[in-house]
Amino acid sequence: MLERTIKPEPKFHLSSLYLDFLGKSPRLKNYFFSDRPSDVAPNIDEPGIDRETVCRILEKQNTDFHAKPQTFKAIDKLRKLGTLCIFSGQQPGLLGGPLLTIYKAVDIVKRAALLEKEIGRSVVPIFWIACDDHDFDEINHTFGVTRDGELEKISYAARKEQPVPVADICLSDKSAYNDLKKGAERVFGGTDFSEELMQRLLGAFAPDKCLVEAFARHMADVLPDIGLIFFSPHNKEIKTRSKGFFRQIIENFYRIKELLDESSRNLKTNEYHVQAEKKESAAHLFYHEPGRTPIHFQDDAYIVGDKKLGLPAMLDLIDTCPDKFSPDVLTRPLWQSYAFPVVAQTGGPSEIAYFCQIGKLFELFGLVQPYYYPRTSATVIEKRYEELIEKYNISLADLTGDVEQLINRFAERSFPEDVEKQISGFRENLETSYKKFAEAIKEYDPGLEQMAGQTYGKIDFALKNFEKKTFSSHKKKMQAVRGQVYRLASTLYPNRNFQDRSLNVNYFIAKYGFDVVKYIVDSLNIETTDHQLIYLSGFLNQK
Repeated sequence: MLERTIKPEPKFHLSSLYLDFLGKSPRLKNYFFSDRPSDVAPNIDEPGIDRETVCRILEKQNTDFHAKPQTFKAIDKLRKLGTLCIFSGQQPGLLGGPLLTIYKAVDIVKRAALLEKEIGRSVVPIFWIACDDHDFDEINHTFGVTRDGELEKISYAARKEQPVPVADICLSDKSAYNDLKKGAERVFGGTDFSEELMQRLLGAFAPDKCLVEAFARHMADVLPDIGLIFFSPHNKEIKTRSKGFFRQIIENFYRIKELLDESSRNLKTNEYHVQAEKKESAAHLFYHEPGRTPIHFQDDAYIVGDKKLGLPAMLDLIDTCPDKFSPDVLTRPLWQSYAFPVVAQTGGPSEIAYFCQIGKLFELFGLVQPYYYPRTSATVIEKRYEELIEKYNISLADLTGDVEQLINRFAERSFPEDVEKQISGFRENLETSYKKFAEAIKEYDPGLEQMAGQTYGKIDFALKNFEKKTFSSHKKKMQAVRGQVYRLASTLYPNRNFQDRSLNVNYFIAKYGFDVVKYIVDSLNIETTDHQLIYLSGFLNQK
């Protein structure tokens, strides 16, 4: 019987912290202080930026992103006092990034509807495009699977001289863009849907298009009209209205450090890992001019690039140029709750670990810690791979091990029974006959006993060698099976990890059309913490 869900386990590269989070371990009460969203909602005040300003910015951004009608209805809902938000987010990945980006988006839309019923208040889903981040190497590539079943990396390998925010990166390198286009055509081409896909995909990720807008347009295009709001924090007005928050980060340097150190000690005491190990001098704020540079506090001065600033000068710089600042990974969630009325947030293993570190900072900033959900995780399985799974009785967990050992297992199972019986019978007969022979020799001349044992060892060694060669011959005849299993691993467990961390959604659109996204969206079950398996045979049967 086909697996439908898989219990999370360490073999899937999940930390003990995340597994305890999924299991609602009471040990995590040290880091997450509410048991349900309804505990959070009554304590949320109006955000630090007025709703009308935020909604005006959201309208402008989502218009630029070509968002669908339900998105603007959700923005109108946010205008009303009492409306809350649920957030997820991701960096603006190349060609849309890994599948988990789609899952995160769908996750919060479905959870928003459930939250409204649970807490009796309006809730809108907002996807935070993490574009202040400067680690371009993390997102300048994506993965698809070729027609030969090989995992292939598609890249935009433009050289960056300095770590600028992703929001400042455009697809302006002609050589890198041509390579990107060729890679996309090679991996996503040659199907009935390729022409339309490439037209729409390269329409979003067009030459000279900034990566944030390209990403958001693509997401808005491929997702159904589900009411998801996109938000880019790389916005001058949002940052200008956030200067009070940026000032708090600087003014509370010592207390932030104390609370983070306390959380790190507790995590280590509980034998959990600390996701973000920061330098003692880290001020948890970046300055952009134009490279994104971390600010440090040393010798009673703030180090901003090549400048040393005292506290008054540092605060004055924030007041004068707030748009040149952005929080780091630990203060960014606080900024989100400063700017929006956040009741809940979803996150994967790394994000949940970050959130563990910062729980006590919310009270320091006069904010309310959101309720946290695990993000939905799933593997999409095509019909041909479903058939292979059934034929060879493979589980997803099998693919976490050595693929060659898995193939050996199939080879052993399929080894011709008559040959195996003959080998086994011959070995048993040889052993029995040789023992009689050795006993007779021992009686004739006891001095030959050792030589008799050595001779049998050589015979046994030669026989085992022969058996190996026979089995090796069988394995060669199984080359077709070997190729099938490797293709299975490339698609279902690429890069030795869950599919949603690598594969790009356009791989499936190219083969099955844009309607496949709606099928995946409808199939995702947000009420389980298990990893889900979505079989596309169901999609094909609908046609």
